[in-house]
Amino acid sequence: MKIPFGLADFTIGEGVDAIKFDGVVGFQADGGEVTLSPLLSDINIADFGDSLYDQYVMGYEGGVTIVAAEDDIDTLELAMSYTEAITETVGGEKVGLMDAKIGTSLRAKGRKVTIHPRIMGADKSSDIVIYNMVSNGEFSRSFANEQGNVSVTLAMFPREGMDVSKPGNFFYIGGTDPNATP
Repeated sequence: MKIPFGLADFTIGEGVDAIKFDGVVGFQADGGEVTLSPLLSDINIADFGDSLYDQYVMGYEGGVTIVAAEDDIDTLELAMSYTEAITETVGGEKVGLMDAKIGTSLRAKGRKVTIHPRIMGADKSSDIVIYNMVSNGEFSRSFANEQGNVSVTLAMFPREGMDVSKPGNFFYIGGTDPNATP
């Protein structure tokens, strides 16, 4: 019996640029959350009156919320996909953020998000993987005599190379990517 319990590791992006909230590299001030919802179109048939006969899937929407315990430039940039980095003229080190120009595509900043329940150890059968996510919500910061944090809210977009005639364009659950090429 698998009973979900405890925190999950959240990995945003892949490779050396990945941002991890795993209790080792990055810490969470509160547990994270994922929401996946179908966008449905109602099918009604007059012979059945006002009863709903069926619903067709018209798309998906989803979100991930992570409450980061630490405040650094990469976490702030993750929380605000609508920003651009300010870099040092010598060395190119990221030293700040600024608003992106009007007309900037958020999709261009999309990243893969992997959610792995810590209780599962190396078992990936309960992993939730969302192919493409960006933050598109507001950034809010409280300054009070209490612990601060950075709330990161991500929205789901379809994956690069999606094929609407096939499934597997937004997310999958488990250890096997249905779109992986051998």
